[in-house]
Amino acid sequence: MARFPTLTIEEILIMLGELTPLEQTRAYQDIVARNRPIWIKEGRDEGCKEGRDEGRQEEASGLIRRLLARRLGRLSAAQHKRLEALTLAQLEALGEALLDFTDAADLDTWLDEALQHA
Repeated sequence: MARFPTLTIEEILIMLGELTPLEQTRAYQDIVARNRPIWIKEGRDEGCKEGRDEGRQEEASGLIRRLLARRLGRLSAAQHKRLEALTLAQLEALGEALLDFTDAADLDTWLDEALQHA
């Protein structure tokens, strides 16, 4: 309003409504063009990291399931479902804890605690 001291609020609003959309301005397009390579690199880096993390999670999950099956025998569907909810850090902790398990109840107790604190 300071730039147009002689105009009323209605006149300013009308004028603003007639402005070119921001995305169509040259300044906006220049900013996007300059930053696009940076954004693409950041996106690729983030995607690669997420892909690595997902891969590690799947590997850890498979290993833990095999170790549990060897230690405790066949796991129930409910146990498998609860294992899917664990983070990579929780799976790693479970990998250490399962060495002390003697039966499926130990696994259920551990899962109860882990999923409660998640």
